[in-house]
Amino acid sequence: MLNFILYHTPFFYVIQSVWRDEAFSYFMAKPNILQVIINTAHDFNPPVYYLLLHFWMKLSGQSDEGLRLLSLIAHLICVFIAYVFAEKRMSKKFAWFVAAFTLLNPMLLYYAFEMRMYSLFALFTFAVFYFFYFKNWKWYTITSVLGLYTHSFFPLILLSFAFYLIPSHKLNRRNLWLVFKPFLFFIPWLPVLVIQFINSKNSWLFPVDLQLIFSVLGNLFTTYEGTPGNYWGFTAILSFIILIFILKGWKNKKNESLMLTIPIFLPLLIILGYSVIKRPLFVNRYMIFITVFEIMAISLGIWSIKNKIVKSASMIFWLILVIIINIFSPSYHKKADFKLTFKEINKIAVSSDYVYSKTPIGFLESAYYFQQKDKAFVYNPQGIVIPDYIGVNIVFPNISRSTLPYSPSRTFLISDNASFELLIKK
Repeated sequence: MLNFILYHTPFFYVIQSVWRDEAFSYFMAKPNILQVIINTAHDFNPPVYYLLLHFWMKLSGQSDEGLRLLSLIAHLICVFIAYVFAEKRMSKKFAWFVAAFTLLNPMLLYYAFEMRMYSLFALFTFAVFYFFYFKNWKWYTITSVLGLYTHSFFPLILLSFAFYLIPSHKLNRRNLWLVFKPFLFFIPWLPVLVIQFINSKNSWLFPVDLQLIFSVLGNLFTTYEGTPGNYWGFTAILSFIILIFILKGWKNKKNESLMLTIPIFLPLLIILGYSVIKRPLFVNRYMIFITVFEIMAISLGIWSIKNKIVKSASMIFWLILVIIINIFSPSYHKKADFKLTFKEINKIAVSSDYVYSKTPIGFLESAYYFQQKDKAFVYNPQGIVIPDYIGVNIVFPNISRSTLPYSPSRTFLISDNASFELLIKK
C-alpha cells in the first residue's frame, strides 16, 4: 500500500528527483534580492516567485520536499478561495465539492508539487477572479499586481475581464479604469517584458497543430502534453465534455458564465492564433490560469443542473475522473533520477573531484545535487553557444569547459538520463 501511494499517486511528485526547471528556480532564488531581480530580467518571467522562494529557503531549508512545499501552500490557498466563493455564490454543501474538485484537479495538483511559479500563478488567478466577482477593487488591484509580477501571461486575465464588460453591459470608463489600474504598477517591468518577448523567438516551443487545438481544454485540465502519445483522443473527448458543462452554465447562469468563459476562450484564441500564424507561444503550464476558469466553469455548469440526481451524478463523475487521472498520470511524469545518481557520487567524491555534464540539459540538476557546487561544469569541447532558454547562462554565465581536469582530480561525466562515467585524465 505504501509503495502504491508513493509511486502511483501525486505523492510521487513530492519525492521524485528535482528536474532542470526546478533546479533553475533554486539557483535563481539563491542570490541576494537585487541579484534575483537582475537575473529575472534576463529570464522569461517576472520575479515574485523567485523572491518568495528566496525567503522560503531560509524557513524551509534546502530539501527538495521543503522547497516544493511553497507551491503546495499556494495550491491549498487556491482550494480555500474556491470553497469560499462557492459557499457565497452557491451553497455550503456544494462548496465542499468545488473544494475537492479544485484540490484534486490533475493540472493544479501536479504543479502543487513543483518548485516553479505555476501554483502561485493559479493562486493569483483564483484571487483576482474572486475579488473581481465581488467587486473588492482594493484587493483586486493588489492581487493583480502580484500576478503580473508572477507570470508574463497574467495580463491575458485582465484583458479578458475588460472584454467581459462588453457583453455584460458594464463597459464604461470607471470599470475600464478599475480593471486596468494594476497595469500602472506594472509599467516599470513593461520594457523588460517586451525584451523578453522578443528574445523568446529563439526557444524550444513546439508548433501548434489541429490535434492540439481540438484537445486543448482536456490537455489543460489533465496536464497532458503528449506522453503517452496515444491519449490525444481522450483529451479531445474530454474537451467536448468540458464544453458541454460550460455551455450548461452559460445557458442557465449567463452572466457568471461569461465571466468564467471569456478568460478561457479569449486567451486561447490569442495564444493559439499567434502560435499558428507567427511562431509558437503555447505551453500547457503557461496557460494554467485557464485550468482555474475551467474548474469554476464546470462547477457552475453542474450547479445549474436542476435535476438533483443528474447533478449528483455529474459531481461523482468528475471526482472519479480526476482521481483516476491522478492515479494514471504519475508514471508518465517521472524525471531522470539525478537525486539517486548524486547520492552515489557524493559518497565517493573528494574535494579535488569535478562534475561535468555532457550537455547543458543535465547541468542544472548536476549542480543542484553535487555537494561541491563550484566544481560543476558543462563539458563543451566544441565551444558551442548554449541557448538562453535552457537557463544555464543566466545563473552560470561562464560554465563551459573544453577540457577535462588532470589527475589526481577525477571527473564524473553526467549524461542527460542521470547515468555517469568516472574519468581520469593523465
